[in-house]
Amino acid sequence: MKNIFLIISLIIILLVTLIKPLYFFFKEGTTIRVVMYPYVPNGKKLFSVLKDKFETDHPLVNIQLVETFQESGSGLSELLASNYYDGGLLQSQADIYEIDTILLQSMIKANKIDPIQIPNSNYISQALKAVQYKNRNWGIPHWVCGNFLFYKKGDRAIAKASNLDELINTLKKEGFLLLDLKGKSTLGEFYLTSLAASDGNETSILKKIHANSLDPTAVKILEKLLSLCPTGYCRSKALHNRVGFYAQLFAQGKARAYIGYSESLYYVLEEIRNNCSPTDDCLTVQEILVRAIPTLNSNGKQVGWTDVLSLSRNLSPKKKKIAMDFIRFLTSWEAYKLILNSNDISAPRYLLPALIFSNKFPQLQAIHYPMFYDAYQSRLILSGKNLNNTLREKGDILDFILSRSELDQN
Repeated sequence: MKNIFLIISLIIILLVTLIKPLYFFFKEGTTIRVVMYPYVPNGKKLFSVLKDKFETDHPLVNIQLVETFQESGSGLSELLASNYYDGGLLQSQADIYEIDTILLQSMIKANKIDPIQIPNSNYISQALKAVQYKNRNWGIPHWVCGNFLFYKKGDRAIAKASNLDELINTLKKEGFLLLDLKGKSTLGEFYLTSLAASDGNETSILKKIHANSLDPTAVKILEKLLSLCPTGYCRSKALHNRVGFYAQLFAQGKARAYIGYSESLYYVLEEIRNNCSPTDDCLTVQEILVRAIPTLNSNGKQVGWTDVLSLSRNLSPKKKKIAMDFIRFLTSWEAYKLILNSNDISAPRYLLPALIFSNKFPQLQAIHYPMFYDAYQSRLILSGKNLNNTLREKGDILDFILSRSELDQN
């Protein structure tokens, strides 16, 4: 009797083992194609971690990263990372799009995306506002970003600078400032930042952006910042194309302060981890502090940006449900912790989730996150018709106006 029971048990186990894979083999799976924002540190690895986790929990779903688009004129395949803001996103084809909200209205006008229902989560208010157009929500906030001021612990003059002129005068007396002022998108963003530094009124800023001439106060701010850079830096095309270069110099102690996005701290920490010895002048992790870039006056505001996840038009009900499940996963603390918390392999990416961060319940472990969120408060996030193209046009003009570095001249 015992032998018979054992044989029956083995047969059942064998059948279950064989039938389950056959079930998934014959049952039709679903592929979800996703355009992710292409400029995050180690973006492919980030996507791979999220894809593997979601597919493990959803065995019949295949998540596929879209990295290229078909160029409308030539029909050739091009990398999204090289043309995201210059028509690449608009020409890409996917089920889910990660969209910088500066491009959101263009995606809506091109009939690329559908309105979306936002989950009941505690998002940063400016990010929620950025996804709205004509009283409808067109995306779910994923990341927020913006420029920050990095400096060394103990530098009380930088910590106490209450306005931009105070900061500039402090750096004029001693030390260098590093920032990247090359590339029309980068210069367009810094032009907007300079406009908002003296006048944070949204209507006023948009009027100045779309004006035929550049605002002289904003240009003067950029010239003052550029004057703080060491000769040959900040306006070099070659160094602009070396992602993370200025952050790495700051890590080596080559500048008193550095301006860059939160995720540029990844390159600072990777430099310290991989290339600094105890005898070098590199900063330590604990010595790095972060604050908001001071505005010109009390009317000024800091500028922020938001990347959102949107659904493609005309998805089938089945695909739409799975795509929404993936978006909910991407914007959950489970996913954020999975890719942002420290590990022994590499430094944290220091991307900023669009969910409100709480010091009482810190989901993210790395020590700098509370500083970033404190410095992100009350940011102005703009979107509007042709805003992306207009800022790039202004950046193109600024590229000729601002003094050129020795490296560019050579």
